[in-house]
Amino acid sequence: MVDWKDPDLEVKLGILLVQSLYAILGLYSWEYIRSSHVEIALLRRQLPFRWPLLSYISARFSFFIAIILLATQSSSFYTNVDCQSMNFAIVFSVNAALGCSTTNLMIRTWLIWKTSYLLRLLLVLFSLGYWTVLTLFLATARGFPQNEVCVIHSVLAYASAVVIYSMLYDLALLVLTIIGLWKMPSTSTLWKTLVKQGVVYFTINLVANVILLALDRLDLNPAMNAIFATPAACICTISSSQVVLSLIRPSSDFQSDSGSSVKVPPLTTNFTTPRLSSVDEA
Repeated sequence: MVDWKDPDLEVKLGILLVQSLYAILGLYSWEYIRSSHVEIALLRRQLPFRWPLLSYISARFSFFIAIILLATQSSSFYTNVDCQSMNFAIVFSVNAALGCSTTNLMIRTWLIWKTSYLLRLLLVLFSLGYWTVLTLFLATARGFPQNEVCVIHSVLAYASAVVIYSMLYDLALLVLTIIGLWKMPSTSTLWKTLVKQGVVYFTINLVANVILLALDRLDLNPAMNAIFATPAACICTISSSQVVLSLIRPSSDFQSDSGSSVKVPPLTTNFTTPRLSSVDEA
């Protein structure tokens, strides 16, 4: 049986953790650059800024900062700073990315239920609850050096609460989105895409969060507790961003459905870039 408290094993896991950070940095940097046309369009004023884009941009940028900080503190060129200060900056950035990624889904549900003020109030309460749990996790997280690496340690209950709340929140948004669209029956491709996106996003994040939750509850050692945290946050951020981008990419099917008698609430603003064509507003 594996002795998860073995110091030699913890050193090896620490090395694996650092290598995974560099892999995620490369993957996310490629993804960020590949899908940066929205930010470029905003900077070139080809896309008027709309508030639904705030969570999209914030999620991407926050996780980019977090993974850079994580990779920097694990590099051989890292200049020692206070571990707790670095820990606060990293956890704050990751929490902002997670919160804004879920907000991307909440905004779509908010717009679909634009005629129900009670349900919108419920969505606001759900969102405030999630941000509260993230804030509690941030307030209780501590950083301490281990094998020359600053390891983040948090109260297990808050770490598990973040994961569980995230899964339940995503499930609630998926159900509300499907119900909202069901009340507007349509055969349009956009209607089907919104449902499929919600199912795919929830499934991807469910798998990532279940793995993360299992490792948290097992509490094998600090390295194992943290080894899947960054990949899970990366998966959440990328999948959420792709949900937004998929509504911006041109599609002839969407155009062919424009004559449908049932209108879906707009999800994005109309704009044109070298890679983008006209889209519905989100």
